[in-house]
Amino acid sequence: MASHWAQRASDLAPEERHLLERWLGRPLSDEETVSLNVYKPHPAPTGPERESLRQAIISQAREIGSRAPETSEQEADLLVDQALADIRRKPA
Repeated sequence: MASHWAQRASDLAPEERHLLERWLGRPLSDEETVSLNVYKPHPAPTGPERESLRQAIISQAREIGSRAPETSEQEADLLVDQALADIRRKPA
C-alpha cells in the first residue's frame, strides 16, 4: 500500500475535492496539488543519539551562518522576522 499520494486539484473527483476543501477549510484552486503522506510516528531520540543530532544541527547552522560573515546577529534576526511576516501575510 502506498504511503504517499499526490493529485492535482483539477483532477480530483467532485466528492474528493469537496472532502479535501472541508478538511482545509478553504476552496482549492485548480492549479494546486494536494499531497498526502502516511507514516507511523516514532519516539523522539534520546541520550547519545539525541545529542549527536543536536550537534549536527548546530554544525549545519554554523556552516550556513559562515556564508554571511559580515551579517550581525541583529541583522539576521531582522531578516528572519521579515521573512516570517511575509509568509504570514500571503494568502493560503
